[in-house]
Amino acid sequence: MIDEGTVDVVDEAFREFDDDYIKLHQSARELLTVRSALRNFFDPSFGSQMDVSSRYLFPVCRYLIQSLCFLKYGHAGMRERLANAIEFAAKDDPFNLAHNTVAYSAAQTIIDRSPQANLDLFHAVGISYASFARNQNSTASEHTINSGYEANFNYDTAVAQVAKASHLDCKIDLKRLFDTPLWHSFGEPIERDTNINAYKNFHVAPAFAFWRNWYQGFVDGAPINWELQRRVALIPDPIWDAGPEAVAQVIREIEAEFAGPAPLADAELRTHVAYLLSNPILTEATALNGAEIIERAIADYLREAPANCLPEELRHLEALPQHFKAIARVIGNQTGDDEKETQLIDEISKLHARVAELEKELAVAKSKELKGVISQEAAKAFGKSIGSPYFYGGVAMGVSYFFGVSPSDMTFENLRGYVGELLRANSEGTNPSPSYLPSSTDV
Repeated sequence: MIDEGTVDVVDEAFREFDDDYIKLHQSARELLTVRSALRNFFDPSFGSQMDVSSRYLFPVCRYLIQSLCFLKYGHAGMRERLANAIEFAAKDDPFNLAHNTVAYSAAQTIIDRSPQANLDLFHAVGISYASFARNQNSTASEHTINSGYEANFNYDTAVAQVAKASHLDCKIDLKRLFDTPLWHSFGEPIERDTNINAYKNFHVAPAFAFWRNWYQGFVDGAPINWELQRRVALIPDPIWDAGPEAVAQVIREIEAEFAGPAPLADAELRTHVAYLLSNPILTEATALNGAEIIERAIADYLREAPANCLPEELRHLEALPQHFKAIARVIGNQTGDDEKETQLIDEISKLHARVAELEKELAVAKSKELKGVISQEAAKAFGKSIGSPYFYGGVAMGVSYFFGVSPSDMTFENLRGYVGELLRANSEGTNPSPSYLPSSTDV
């Protein structure tokens, strides 16, 4: 039986959201529904001493990525994938774990395309967080005369925060909805240190490497490459049905294809090189700056770790400065423009090949067991140097300048994923890991 007082608190907290939500167009309501389900990804009210990552979180990943891609791309094939995921859950979920999640309800709502506003789904997320916050107080080892008051205060505060996040979503331009941090500027309502046993594999198993970065992207307001998400969402149903390991293998094959933007066609490349040569001072400075950023970050890491070398998987990253310096030498050479053009095309092609090799190898490396590759102290140094937003931004700006593409196209998806996994595996505490990844600039 539901406590009427509880219902009154939730209804009151969500009142402004409810009023604005029902006025939204159906397509906007559906997007907000999935965003609410993302907030409840790690259902705080769920507890288990057994790991349920495969039975619970993996199906939730499937519902969410296919719901998102169906709403974004809208073609029949994506709807069929989502419908099959729901049908599979109904017959293959004997404990009704994933079947009773907010993500499942959101997927069902989207498939039905019902014009009826599903307010209960949003309220359920608020109740989930609020109940957890209150129970944390009631199960504390020490109880005081104020424990009951504190428990109810925690309940009210948590539900109000969920309602606030939901209401703020109503006011965001839909084009920027998922580029906004999941909890806006105020963070999650609780400090999540529970369900360690229930979700342990999700946080440490190689089969969930993609999903850890995928989910963190939404938390940070920096979703991973949408085309990559679309390709994953369209993985054939029999592979999805086989479980996380089977899907992870296909994801690794897909990620290997995402090694950055394709080289410019010959005519376009020559036009771009002509532009670079018309701005020799800027071009040379950009090349030298790209080399310096990488060399300084590596030197800082080796000094602070301390360490003698980078992990073997980053050998292509260590080689990038030599390509930038070669480009700078071409610009500074006292040769004719025709010869410079030929040399510059050659050096840019070599840089492109090196970046492609880096991304291709790290697509595989990030899914391996990385525990013990570096020490905990080294992981701290890594996060401040090669794992820093400054580093990624500087490298992306330099590479994109010579590739003739927008910096937003240089997401370094696999490099970021590898660094994130390396830090998660070797940092103090593995539950649940904070985000060590800088925001992606992909849109």
